[in-house]
Amino acid sequence: MTDGLIDIDTARALVEAAANDADGRGAREGVCKALAATFRMAGERLWAGGYILGTDRRDGRSPFGFGSDATVGLAVVMQVAGELMSGTIELLAHGNLYGAAALLRQLVEAEYLTWAFAEDEQEATMWMRSSRSERLRMWQPRHLLTRSGGRFRATDYHGHCERGGHPTPDATMLLPGHGRYQSPELWRLDLAEHGVSAWRYAMDAAQRLGYQDWVQSASDEHGLPDAIVCWEKRDSLRSVARETRADLSAGA
Repeated sequence: MTDGLIDIDTARALVEAAANDADGRGAREGVCKALAATFRMAGERLWAGGYILGTDRRDGRSPFGFGSDATVGLAVVMQVAGELMSGTIELLAHGNLYGAAALLRQLVEAEYLTWAFAEDEQEATMWMRSSRSERLRMWQPRHLLTRSGGRFRATDYHGHCERGGHPTPDATMLLPGHGRYQSPELWRLDLAEHGVSAWRYAMDAAQRLGYQDWVQSASDEHGLPDAIVCWEKRDSLRSVARETRADLSAGA
């Protein structure tokens, strides 16, 4: 141990033990699958509701002829989150950590958007109606990080970019045959953490738009509330990863 850090071998042993705990792993996998299915279903329902209901079409405000551009905007981001989670689950199951990490970085961006929509439903309207130049000016992750006032850590997003967003030497953490190769369960944990966070923001945004019951019903149908409780209670990797992540990075 140096300067309060656990030595790298001890840190890795702690992570491996927690990652391979059967109860924790089952809860981790369960919450990810429930999130993916719920995001998909809730997004589809909001899409239908936003297309039909609302005053934007009647008042000539929607460029697309939607009843509520804000609702459709939230629906699109939720559907994107569902597809990203499903794809990440499949890639992790097949040992493709690099591909999974690339999708996970995009999920982080979807998480930022659900936060913005939860803060103000007009954000969803503006995003839905935005041009590419407006998105580059207002909706890039760096803009949302600044606007969040420290809620999201820039180092977390930049870490996702370095490891799974752009080809860099840090990719060796994700490629088989390298000494730095990390457990897939660390990435499944990351998927669960960002997925649950995005879901909670999406729920808040849906409540602002008057669709909380629609979204909650999708959550209940896929057992998501119980899956989250089970994961938070049984997955010891959550606390172990927080304690050792800095040590793993320092010794990488």
